[in-house]
Amino acid sequence: MNAELMQRACLELPPASLRIVAELVKALGGRLLKENSEEELVYIAPPIPESERVCRMLKGARLRAGMTQKELASAIGVPQSHISDYEKNKRRVPPQKAEVLATTLETVPSHFLYQD
Repeated sequence: MNAELMQRACLELPPASLRIVAELVKALGGRLLKENSEEELVYIAPPIPESERVCRMLKGARLRAGMTQKELASAIGVPQSHISDYEKNKRRVPPQKAEVLATTLETVPSHFLYQD
């Protein structure tokens, strides 16, 4: 893992949420550090490819919103197959659709755009 590409963050959250946050950090290719422990490193995983990040962000945001692919497609004005293709990295989300997705899913457009 390239340390130059990583940023540290300190979070305070309820103990019951720690496992969920730790799994998310792991899934996104980060690591979780425990400050008051001799075994500092809890999780480490290689960074995920950019295409995988975009796919996961879209599917996760859609599921968090409680929407099916068909419902999301209808809401943003594309066929359901486009949503499926976006989530499987068979089609890139166009910038104008990223804006609509972000509004619909209450997030930011950069979640659905490639950084390469």
